[in-house]
Amino acid sequence: MSNAALPSSVAVVISLTADYRERMSEVVAALRVAGLNVTRQLHSLGQITGTVSRERLTDLERVPGVAYVEQSGEYHAL
Repeated sequence: MSNAALPSSVAVVISLTADYRERMSEVVAALRVAGLNVTRQLHSLGQITGTVSRERLTDLERVPGVAYVEQSGEYHAL
C-alpha cells in the first residue's frame, strides 16, 4: 500500500507518564499545539484520545508527559 492510499488523519490514544497524570490539562494544551484534535480526556486512565495528521505523529511523542502514542485500530466483528 502506498502512502497516497493512507488516510491523512489518524486516531490515536496517548498515555501519560505517571508524574504528569495530575497535570493532564498542561499536556492537553501542548498536544493541541503539536496538532492533536482532542476527542476525550480519560483522567482515571491517564489517557487522551484524538486525531492528528499522520505527519505530526512524532510531534506528539515529543510532548513532555507523553509516555507513548498508539494509533487506534478499527475492529470489525467476524
